[in-house]
Amino acid sequence: MTSADELPVDLSLFIATPSTIYAHSSSARKRTLFECTSDGIVNARAAKDNSSLLVVADSQLVIFHDPARGGDKKYALKHYEGEPRLLVFSPDSRILYFTTTLSTSIQAYCIPTGELLPPPQIHPSPPSILSISSDGNILLSASPAPPKIYLQDLRFGGSASVSFQPADARSPAAFATFQSNEIPTPSYTSFLLGFQDGTLSLYRLALPTRRQSYQDLHHNQTQAFLLRPTRIGCIRKLHKPAMGGITAAEFIPGYKARAVSVGHDGRCRLVDLEGRGQVLRT
Repeated sequence: MTSADELPVDLSLFIATPSTIYAHSSSARKRTLFECTSDGIVNARAAKDNSSLLVVADSQLVIFHDPARGGDKKYALKHYEGEPRLLVFSPDSRILYFTTTLSTSIQAYCIPTGELLPPPQIHPSPPSILSISSDGNILLSASPAPPKIYLQDLRFGGSASVSFQPADARSPAAFATFQSNEIPTPSYTSFLLGFQDGTLSLYRLALPTRRQSYQDLHHNQTQAFLLRPTRIGCIRKLHKPAMGGITAAEFIPGYKARAVSVGHDGRCRLVDLEGRGQVLRT
């Protein structure tokens, strides 16, 4: 594997192929950031802190590539863990959360120290969804068999995960995404959940006030119990279940309950999830 360039400051689009990682920006139509001669790239992510850090995964290694600082860090996967599956940076890009195709654990790797931290969550099957809120407070993960969704409050050292099973859909979740929040200390965060049966749901999660230190185990359990999302709206069969349901969705900037979704049925829909929910445009 060879590197070619640093991440442009005005990066607007990041593309990874089995052999090359590109960046498209307003200043340059296409720039090569990383090349692999063996077509071994299975996943890649750019850091969220506007640095030049790039994480690249092949079937055996997770490589932390930083041309600005020079050199690469490598983390070798165990043979029983399978290939890297999901890669998610914390907002400050100090921790990489990742999953593999065989392990049922969420892995957390501290980039400054090079240490593998205790797993934030262990699932009954290999996790298929991993998402973190824009402020880094809440980690959401899900696995398909049986369908499980977990929420964890990461503030002040973290707390026990809370199992969350929506009543809107009985099929496994297909994706999750949080709404960006520009408020320094928000009292809640919102997220979308899409399911294989075509359902799209909007949830709001109140963030309980946390003390700077834990007093006892009972206090931790109480805080975890309070971490319960409230459903704001839901649209069932937004995309055809027989074709795989929803692929992805994102919040529309400037709106609290509007989103755009895409599905395996080839449709793209603009929706308003407030109240009973409605499709605004297809």
